[in-house]
Amino acid sequence: MTYILELQPARSPVYRYGLSQPVQILRFRSAALAPDADWQAADVWLAATFRLALMPVAVDPLWTAGEKCVAQWAWRVLQLAAQLQRLARIPVFTPGVITRLLPVADGWQAEAAIAQVAFFPAADVARCYEAAAIVLSGYLANPGHFAASEVLYRQLEATLIGPLCRHNPTDDTTLSLLAAATAAKLPWQHLGQGGYQIGWGGHARRLQQGGLATDSMLGIQVSGNKVLTRRWLASAGMPVPEQRLVATEADAVLAWREMAAPLVFKPASGEGGQGVSVGVADETAARLAFRLAAAVVGEVIVERQVAGDTHHLQVVGGELLFVMRRRPAALVADGHHDLAHCLAAENRRRQEEMLWWRLPPLPQDQAATACLARQGHDWHSIPPAGMVLFLRDIPSNIDGAQDEDVTRLVHPDNIALACRAARRLGLAMAGVDIISPDIRRPWHENGAVINEVNHAPQLGAGTLYRRYLPAMLRQLWPAGGRIPVEVYIGAAAALATARQRQAAWAAQGVSCFICTDEFCLDAHGQPLAMTGDAAHRLQALLLEPRVQAVLLVSTGHWLAAGLPLDRISRLEVVAETPCGQAPVDAGQWLALLQAYLPPAEEE
Repeated sequence: MTYILELQPARSPVYRYGLSQPVQILRFRSAALAPDADWQAADVWLAATFRLALMPVAVDPLWTAGEKCVAQWAWRVLQLAAQLQRLARIPVFTPGVITRLLPVADGWQAEAAIAQVAFFPAADVARCYEAAAIVLSGYLANPGHFAASEVLYRQLEATLIGPLCRHNPTDDTTLSLLAAATAAKLPWQHLGQGGYQIGWGGHARRLQQGGLATDSMLGIQVSGNKVLTRRWLASAGMPVPEQRLVATEADAVLAWREMAAPLVFKPASGEGGQGVSVGVADETAARLAFRLAAAVVGEVIVERQVAGDTHHLQVVGGELLFVMRRRPAALVADGHHDLAHCLAAENRRRQEEMLWWRLPPLPQDQAATACLARQGHDWHSIPPAGMVLFLRDIPSNIDGAQDEDVTRLVHPDNIALACRAARRLGLAMAGVDIISPDIRRPWHENGAVINEVNHAPQLGAGTLYRRYLPAMLRQLWPAGGRIPVEVYIGAAAALATARQRQAAWAAQGVSCFICTDEFCLDAHGQPLAMTGDAAHRLQALLLEPRVQAVLLVSTGHWLAAGLPLDRISRLEVVAETPCGQAPVDAGQWLALLQAYLPPAEEE
């Protein structure tokens, strides 16, 4: 059975029904539903399987029992489909709203207003809703069929999530930022190819792959090259580890002989800790370490190992946001069972997490066994409860890591060093990794060095970094990302009022533009050549960095379809005749537009 009948995208963004994202219309048919369907059990299953915090359906008191039943089904389809889109990194943060239920010959047809993200193919979006309908209908028909969630995860990954992710340039960091922006009521738009604008006009910032448009392109390229990064920082008088770049095994052996051990061997480029060897203390180990690193990329960095832990200092807009002490993947003893049992229990817990949110399993290989031995333990040991046993020598994205928030402990000189490194590379957002034996002491007293600089934060599943997203938003968008957008209903008199308002804004140094049904005026009141209808031109002004306020003047004829923004700051109906008569249909447009005004408590 095909559930999705029609997906009707809007040609330009339209906000309706009080939703936080532009909407499009979805029409779909319901499954054959039993009148005694166990919705409570379905909710428990959806919460456990898809980590859905289900919201109750808005029930119309005039609905019949049949309409209420199909509404329960349709509402859960909308919520599950929104989650599937997020797993595929499509930024949908509202399930939408059911707008109509119609009885048809073979059951029911539902119509809903759902979120529309520009430039995502309608066919991909429709597949998410079709999958949600199939999964929910299948569970209701036979709950036992979905007892093994892993099978369902693998099917969805192979047929839906994986294929969609492979051609979606939006990354997890950007998705996390957009989710936090939506929760904080910051407006945003997709610009295409994973590029987004958060905020309007002069209060907006654009980002892609977690990096800001204001980041230096040269700095981004430099930060991707470990050797070049070191040169840039060293030339500015910042501490970096002694290192050499080698291309052959013979050169690697020569570097080992001339540099004081222990050494670190790592690929000249790449990430995630792949191909990195630490504590290289003899020639045989140097040869093996070179081969391991060279297998990742041809050139290899040989570096003098520095004592201490890696500390990730996240700099945003020239200021420190947080500091995380990064430790290698580790196992915590429970004090009652041996380490093999503790590891199996932890990996079972991780396996029970939803496939797309799982941390990597903790390793139980030769390297992990060697790490335990160096700490005086083996897999049969039963250390005291709470003891942390490391299973790797270095933290990595491949094997995992332990993050400890040490923001309140970092010495001011270390903060200043991280900010200098970010400025040196021209990065508004930069993760500066400092290796230090004690981040509470200044770098120039304990031999700390800058290990590398990353141009964008990595906000993956399970990271502590996400707790700082609200602070990051306040730092980057201090005005909430919004500019004043005022609406004046009427013709000539409304335009005259808007011009007076524009002059008042100009006197305050605010660059205010006017948009009418027929034309636009720039901040100086001069005609602004623009294409498209009024809605398109209004949206274009919101994307323009020099715009600090917008005045929309309209007779109201196109407003019934909705505005291309979620909120306005002021609404005024301007009288047109000496008798004080309001424009034709002003009451109708006024009722529509009042829904775009902020709640009284937010004014």
